[in-house]
Amino acid sequence: MKLPKGSILHIPDNKIAEYLLNPNHPDGKAKADFFLANGVDLSNSEYLKAALKQQLVDNEPMNLLRTTFGEKYVFESPIRFPNGKEHLIRSVWIMDRGSKTVNFVTAYRI
Repeated sequence: MKLPKGSILHIPDNKIAEYLLNPNHPDGKAKADFFLANGVDLSNSEYLKAALKQQLVDNEPMNLLRTTFGEKYVFESPIRFPNGKEHLIRSVWIMDRGSKTVNFVTAYRI
């Protein structure tokens, strides 16, 4: 099952800069170390955002959890990084009940 037609994919800039690419973030350090080692940094963070959004366009969710607040989607697929390497990445997204916006939660190598 693909995302509902007309869904809007949203990745806040601060989620990338202050979390996924921040080696000083207590929860994001390992993720930042991975992404930075594979050629993604603040100067090309749009590359990562585009790759994560494309993951949703090209794939069906591996898992869908319906909650009282909305739907949580989990996607897994390979992503090619600026350094030329390809890694299997899991991304998590949530769409609040009654919304068409699918909000990015996190992403990491699996």
